[in-house]
Amino acid sequence: MAKRPEPSKEQGVTVRVALPDDERARKAALAVYAFSQGGKLMDAKPLDAKGEVALRVPIGAEGTNLRLLVGPRLEDQDRSVAELMRRGAVERHLRVDRGAERLAIDISVGLDTILCWLRGLCVVRGTVLKRTTLGGQSIDLPVCNATVEVYEVDRFPIILPKLPKLVLDRLRDLILHPVPLPDPIPDPLPGPFPGPFPPGPGPDPAPFQGAAALRRLNPEIAPQMMHSHAEAATALAGLDQAGALRFTARTGSDLDFQRVLLDHELLLRPIFCILFPGFFTKQLVATAHTDDCGHFRTLFFQGCRNHDTPDLYFKVKQRFLWWDIVIYAPTPVPCYTWWNYACGSEVTLVTHHPLARTCPPCEPVVAGDNWVLFTAIGQTSMNAIFGNSQALQGGTTPANRGLTGGGAPFGGALRPQLLFDNSLRETLGVKYYRLFWRRAGTLDWFQMLDDVGRHYTYDGGGGQPVSALYKLGPLSPPEAPVANLFEIPPSLPPQGVWGPVIAPVDYQNGVFDTTLPAPGITYAANGTEIGADQSGKFEIRLELFDTAGAPVDIAALGIRYFVPDVDNLAGTITTVDAAPLGLVDGNAMVVTVHVDNNPTYAEIDAPTIGAASADPCCGVLGFTPGDMVTLPWRAKHKNGFASYSFTTKRVDEVVFSTSGPVGLVGNHSTVQSAQGLMDANLPVGCLPGGCNVAAFASLEYVTAMATDGWGRLQYLDSADFEAFTLSRGGAG
Repeated sequence: MAKRPEPSKEQGVTVRVALPDDERARKAALAVYAFSQGGKLMDAKPLDAKGEVALRVPIGAEGTNLRLLVGPRLEDQDRSVAELMRRGAVERHLRVDRGAERLAIDISVGLDTILCWLRGLCVVRGTVLKRTTLGGQSIDLPVCNATVEVYEVDRFPIILPKLPKLVLDRLRDLILHPVPLPDPIPDPLPGPFPGPFPPGPGPDPAPFQGAAALRRLNPEIAPQMMHSHAEAATALAGLDQAGALRFTARTGSDLDFQRVLLDHELLLRPIFCILFPGFFTKQLVATAHTDDCGHFRTLFFQGCRNHDTPDLYFKVKQRFLWWDIVIYAPTPVPCYTWWNYACGSEVTLVTHHPLARTCPPCEPVVAGDNWVLFTAIGQTSMNAIFGNSQALQGGTTPANRGLTGGGAPFGGALRPQLLFDNSLRETLGVKYYRLFWRRAGTLDWFQMLDDVGRHYTYDGGGGQPVSALYKLGPLSPPEAPVANLFEIPPSLPPQGVWGPVIAPVDYQNGVFDTTLPAPGITYAANGTEIGADQSGKFEIRLELFDTAGAPVDIAALGIRYFVPDVDNLAGTITTVDAAPLGLVDGNAMVVTVHVDNNPTYAEIDAPTIGAASADPCCGVLGFTPGDMVTLPWRAKHKNGFASYSFTTKRVDEVVFSTSGPVGLVGNHSTVQSAQGLMDANLPVGCLPGGCNVAAFASLEYVTAMATDGWGRLQYLDSADFEAFTLSRGGAG
């Protein structure tokens, strides 16, 4: 019968670490690690104030050989022999027999080694954002509660010696036969690749094809990779200026060629990004977690004697139901590597993944104490609206007050966006607000009473996220002291975190449906206006209330109203006091918007020659040489807030095109030579004047300028088209 192996027992090992008599050494966070000979962690403890550690290690029947390492204190996931040795840990081996008494070992650590552990740390910080588009505007939202993995990418001195001769020969050929690129570089250059990147490594595309793909790189590539598309393309086009590189490529050995390549790393990065991305490998060096603003910060050990700056690649994961999904891991890796990363500098990682969960934007507002910021109508900053902007104050007139800086009116559902200083709720007892609207010059105010809320997410158990809606208003007793109050959003939701952010509802603090007090006119089939024009100036009023529902005296509490002095609300929002702009009325703030919900009108009439018009049955208009054709059309908007485009084509050829503001006249026409329409832009192979009969089509599109603050109101646009035929001498 086989003898059972004796059960393992624990053996005590005391490790005494001799540290230098230096304040920096005593403050360093150090630990002692015990590994088996095979690299399994058996015990680890931080060094105490006396420089001693008592470890307990399991010992089998035959004893073991311990690997004791003294090094910096690491997180659990980093406690490996490989990581500690990479950081320069001091190692000692200790034989432990089964019958041994309690063992002790002394290990000395020099000051230079400890300083290396301290100085060799590299701080990595950044922000993860999700970029979405709404109403034609790009929005960046912070990705919260995500895990960021930081990888160190192989440096070129590691990559180049591993390149096979075939790849070196391909590099030689590319350097010896550079491709000049036009200046300015057209966008995009022609190329054979269906996507932004070619497959690789694989068959070598022609250099011009590689340059074309390089030119079409995603603009979100790390700026350390290339500062612009033009710089990337110049890397290929400028090869002929690298004299030493060209000479060595023509005459040098592979070893000489590799050495010279190292001196041209900036030039090699975009080339390897496109043509040879598969030769790069990466190693995980750190992990971090994003906060509610998408920010992350972590450390990794670079080494104090490593004079090469790190090259970093980032991957982002987020929990979805019960799994972690990758929401950011762009490829090819060398195209999205932050080459020569400066420790402590900020990186911005932008994802477009549809499942990436976001939190509300954490705009840093610069406005002093106890501020209320009337930020925008939709996503149109108040700084871009006449009458509400310091930047536009000098050009504000009674006519353009309330229009955007581009001269566009507002329409549809307007959604004011407000931001509040935390001090209002937390220290001043100001908890509620109300928004009202009225037509300028009238007395009565009407409150905005549409539902307003904010989404938040919490753990529903088992790691499954649950989304809920926090109602801000309208609130009535017992939710609020008086009816129809709206709550200033608290800093934190009842549980979990704010988000996901759903536009536009998570941005709005009220809804003003302008189509009710200012509906647009309509047009009959012949272009006759139906209904009265209700457009004009409207005012929006903001009032504050305390926890008891009483109006707030803003002067007594030191509260001030502000508006942005920047158009871009995605970054830091600097502000200006609203009072000098005339936007404060007692304890309230009042802004103006110009509303116009009128639609456009487009109609093309039949072309004419003198009194004759195109045949209404067949659309044929006869002409003789020298006749002039009148092309009439109508482009209308009640108040001129629109532009038109009118194009006439013969098959695929444009023979006439014009565009411009509609103005207030509405009737437009152009007179063209009939023979000119027949001959204009004839394709190669056609005989001049060879068309006796030609078919034409005219297309008109009238574009409304009105916006709801998120995007242009396309439903107010209109279009028309008409086909006709010109026939020499009469009907065809």
